[in-house]
Amino acid sequence: MGKSVWFPTGALWIRSFPLRFLRVRRLGYLATLISLPACALAEEPGGLQIPATSHSAAATPGLQRLEKANGALLYVPQSYRANEALPLLILLHRSGGNASHWFSSSHKEIPGSFAPRADAGRFVILAPASPGTTWGVGPRAWGSDVVSINRAIAEAFSHCAIDQNRVAIGGFSDGASYALSLGLANGDRIRAVVAFSPGFIVKARGRGRPGLFISHGREDFVLPIDTASRLFVRQLQKNGYTIDYHEFDGGHGVPPAICAQAMSWLAAQFRR
Repeated sequence: MGKSVWFPTGALWIRSFPLRFLRVRRLGYLATLISLPACALAEEPGGLQIPATSHSAAATPGLQRLEKANGALLYVPQSYRANEALPLLILLHRSGGNASHWFSSSHKEIPGSFAPRADAGRFVILAPASPGTTWGVGPRAWGSDVVSINRAIAEAFSHCAIDQNRVAIGGFSDGASYALSLGLANGDRIRAVVAFSPGFIVKARGRGRPGLFISHGREDFVLPIDTASRLFVRQLQKNGYTIDYHEFDGGHGVPPAICAQAMSWLAAQFRR
């Protein structure tokens, strides 16, 4: 396994082995390092299925519901053209939330609708809906939600022209945790990850090196920053990941300035 390492979690010191990912035990927010098994992607339940081709016929711009994908929402930007495959941003809602939160102008934790941001950045948004109240089953397992996400991805690709080489995933709170987990486990097919206030990372094998944007409030009492993003960022950087990390004065939410920074960063990732 290699040399053991030590790191602090509050008043405790946890001994573990070298890591590729972290997990956070939500009860008590106890963070521990984990070692990861080397197994084939086909054997890993957290594998995202990105189609090799997408639909190239005309699609209606605007917000629409994907009826075959558990009520997922798809936003096609106003400038969409059938002969031009656009980037895709997959957005995962918070625990107890729903896909429509990404398109609400009055949601208290996420500022404004993401529809104008998609119009400005010329990318498609896919907002899956979790079959349960939240994503996965915390840091221990993926649950069945990745199956639902893959179903939504397949329908989105059949609906409009999407560039399979420019796919990003993001989310807020538990949605950020699941998005960050999926992005790290599928970094050979996910270009970028936007994680607003994540709280855990699912145990999985890391693949590729996706770009990472992580933000967190210093006064977050839902998912405290010291046992979440600060810990993740420190250890992921040690393992070679490049992270655009932003702390802000505030609690569990996404300030407008942070959202603007994330969208500018994402635009640069899509241009790479």
